[in-house]
Amino acid sequence: MLSLKLSLKLSLMLLLLVLMPPLQAAERIWWHNENNELNEAGQMLTELLLPDPAAMNDLSLAERDAWLSREWRRVLAQRARFAQYPLAPDQAEAGFEQALHSGELSAYLRRQLPDYPGYRQLKQHYQALSQIKHITPLPPGGEVRPGERDRAIPALRQRLTELGYSLKAPRGRADALDRNLSDILKGLQQANGLAPNGRLTADIRTMLNRSPAELRQELRHNLRRWLLLPPAAPDQYLLVNIPAYRLTLFNSTGPTLSMKVIVGRPDWPTPELGTHIRALKVNPDWTPTANIIREDLLPAQRRDRGFLSRHGFGVWLPGVAGRQDPGTIDWQQPPAGMRLVQAPGPDNALGRFKFEMNNPFDIYLHDTPDKRPFAEAQRALSHGCVRLAESDQLVQNLGWSLPEYKQTRILPAHRKIPVFLVYFTAWVDEGGRLVTSPDIYNKNGMS
Repeated sequence: MLSLKLSLKLSLMLLLLVLMPPLQAAERIWWHNENNELNEAGQMLTELLLPDPAAMNDLSLAERDAWLSREWRRVLAQRARFAQYPLAPDQAEAGFEQALHSGELSAYLRRQLPDYPGYRQLKQHYQALSQIKHITPLPPGGEVRPGERDRAIPALRQRLTELGYSLKAPRGRADALDRNLSDILKGLQQANGLAPNGRLTADIRTMLNRSPAELRQELRHNLRRWLLLPPAAPDQYLLVNIPAYRLTLFNSTGPTLSMKVIVGRPDWPTPELGTHIRALKVNPDWTPTANIIREDLLPAQRRDRGFLSRHGFGVWLPGVAGRQDPGTIDWQQPPAGMRLVQAPGPDNALGRFKFEMNNPFDIYLHDTPDKRPFAEAQRALSHGCVRLAESDQLVQNLGWSLPEYKQTRILPAHRKIPVFLVYFTAWVDEGGRLVTSPDIYNKNGMS
């Protein structure tokens, strides 16, 4: 009897051992030393990721170490989604795995540091903000117009000085909003998508009264976004800053061309991506997407039966040879599989030039016949593509002579020209001043 009980007990123990999950080995510590302090690689990774110190203090050492590894893998996954070109192994997950197995994390992370003046300048402002314990707040009040006096003006002068602006001494009363101050406010308003009227408004008061901690949080989001770009800056590249509504062409000596752009509406946002310009299409035709047809063109045609014909559109039907006249189509029940194509010409939505770029979103840079919206402060107006204020200038700066072709022509690029569509709501201007812009797609709270 005893042996039977013992046998049953042993059988039960064996069954439990089989059913129990295997014991997990302790996670290896990569980023801390034996003194529970960040090692060299851990310090470098922390400088790249910029974790919130308060949140990190709530974690155990093992949790902090695991967070650093997990967050860096998240950056690499975002970089892979951003890049519409093959990533070098060192910039992808494979490079990180190799560094882990070879024990060369410090050397690997040195190669991940963004080598862009814009990144370094923004990092300097981020670090400087940690030393600021007090700012001069602007008192509440109503709108102040140029030439008017207000008790907030002396505080405005002091606050702008703290932000790095060089102010001329007031010619008259120190509490008057003089021309110099008004011009600075215009620049701030333009950068922030506000009407550039040079007045001290409620929006400007709110912006200037942001605490150093609030600014650091925004800069943290933007410094992380630099990690999506190739760490080494190309010799020549285009940077389209979506929230700033601006395109800048850089070469090895710095910016060589800058212009206003129009980007996607908040309900049709321009995606962040890295790609290359592979060709210039001169006198392009335009094939709108199904969404644009459904949401914009069909309603316009139904309101005005001559709309599509007047704007140079033809209809192409499955299994039917040749272009069909829009006047022959029943627009209340349009045929399935129909395509609309707008012929080249002065009314074509793409203007004279379309810059062809590899990406799965059908996003490209292009000219536009309607230049009026470039006068607007807020220019999130397109269906996702980027409209250029001065496309002819970009054509010339990228090495094409301005062609006079009357027909559609595709001219290959002389070499691959990198293009980065980025979402920077904070950057440093040519005067070394920190500039912020509206978070037009509400991404800062999501990072």
